[in-house]
Amino acid sequence: MSIKIAIIGAGGMAAYHANGFRAAGAEIIALCDVNHGAAHKAATKLNIAKVYTDVAEMLKALPEIDAISVIVPNKFHAPLALQGLKAGKHVFCEKPPAMSAKEMAEMQAAATKAKKTLMFNFNNRARPESYAMMDYVADGTIGTINSCQAKWIRRAGIPGFGGWFTTKALSGGGPLIDLLHMIDLAMYFMGYPEPAHVLGQTFSEFITDK
Repeated sequence: MSIKIAIIGAGGMAAYHANGFRAAGAEIIALCDVNHGAAHKAATKLNIAKVYTDVAEMLKALPEIDAISVIVPNKFHAPLALQGLKAGKHVFCEKPPAMSAKEMAEMQAAATKAKKTLMFNFNNRARPESYAMMDYVADGTIGTINSCQAKWIRRAGIPGFGGWFTTKALSGGGPLIDLLHMIDLAMYFMGYPEPAHVLGQTFSEFITDK
């Protein structure tokens, strides 16, 4: 029996999630977005039969849902993940997991209480070069890792400039945007050690003419 998944969010990442889940044998049974027009358009394009604009309504109408996939602005990751977990669903959520450590702790506690899986889409781990690097780490080719430096430089402009991605109240700003991918990779290669110290720098000037 295939796993039944509902996607929350009709943005561009919905297609990646839907295609990935289907490739693994899952069934996408519903799509939910507060924008009905966007939800209907995405559902039609992705061949998803049922469309909703309210998550609670969807979860109530479709008790057969096994898991939800959360693809919305960062601000709403924790609330929707918690809603899904409390409804007894597994949750796959886009990064960043949440807007704060407090929210993350609440999500972890909810997943433990519900005995459900809570996963986040750190998809850069699945890049060919990441697989190769992990092989070198695992077989000892590169030896002991004593330090690691992670950087993310976006040279092709800012995606959706002026939209939620560059609105701090919605995205969280700073490393909660895309630097988190590199931080995750660095920690992943090192076996996720407990950090003793953290040093960070932020910049508030964007290049907007590209």
